[in-house]
This record gives sequence, structure tokens and C-alpha cells, in this order.
Amino acid sequence: MPWDQAIAIVLFMSFPCLLVMAAFGDVASFRIPNTLNIALACLYLPTAIAAGSGLEIIAWHLGAGALVLVIGIILFALNWLGGGDVKLVAAAACWTGFAGLPGLLIFMALAGGVLALVLLAVRRLLRDRIDRSSRFSRLLGQTRDVPYGVAIAIGSLMTMPNLDIFRSVFGL
Repeated sequence: MPWDQAIAIVLFMSFPCLLVMAAFGDVASFRIPNTLNIALACLYLPTAIAAGSGLEIIAWHLGAGALVLVIGIILFALNWLGGGDVKLVAAAACWTGFAGLPGLLIFMALAGGVLALVLLAVRRLLRDRIDRSSRFSRLLGQTRDVPYGVAIAIGSLMTMPNLDIFRSVFGL
């Protein structure tokens, strides 16, 4: 395996690793650190360069991330999404580009719906059994909060095999 392909693979694997970290962090604390979102967005560029993507393709991918960020800011202002969620989906959109964006949004919405239903059912079952001092009291307690970073991560991971950069990095 040539060094440039090995570097591209290592860089590309940051995408699923950071998504999983975001999902776990969101479940544990309902927070997605800015450093994680910034790293996820910024690592797209060296990965795309290592994969041999042209400047035009890179610009379109970054444009997809910027558009999702602008729309996400509006959704945040309407209190429909959290700030960390907005930044995470925008960072993921840098990797998917416009071509992968519909798949990302569809998988994300489906995963979010399932997540919300599961949390609703579990919260109802455990309504009177949650210790308010437990680590997961906010997750399982009486709240409307949903760690949507999980849905964003699932949507991104489901979209990943269809991405041009995935095929390019792995020579498919």
C-alpha cells in the first residue's frame, strides 16, 4: 500500500471515530465539544487532499457544510436544534458534500425518530425509578431533551460507504 493511501485511510478514519465520540459525549452530558466539531470539519481538508480530490470538489463539500451551518443556525434560533448538534451536522456535511447530504439528512431523521421513541418509552417505564443523582438522570429523567448527536452520528455513518471520498480513499 502506498504511503499516500495509508495516510488518507488514517485521516479518513477520523470521521467515524469523531462521530462516535460526539455521540457518546452527547449521551453522557448533552454536550458536543466545539473542539470535536472543529476537528471533524477541519480534518476533511487534509483527507480530501490525500485522497486526490480536486479543489472544485473540496470547495463544493465545504460549501455544503457552510449551507448546513447557516440553516442550522436558523433552527437553533427557533430552538429546534441544539448548538452542538448544528455544528456537528455542518461538520458532517463537509464530508458528505451536496451529493451525500440527502442521505445524511434522511438517515439522521430516521435515527432521530427512533431515538426519540425509544427514549420516550424508556423514560415512561423508568419514570419513578430514576435516581436524581445518577449519571444518567437527565437522559432518562422527565425531560424533552434528546441527545441528537447520536442520530447525526448514525446518519453520517450510514451515509459513509456511499461517499466519493470513501471510495477514493479505499480504492473502490
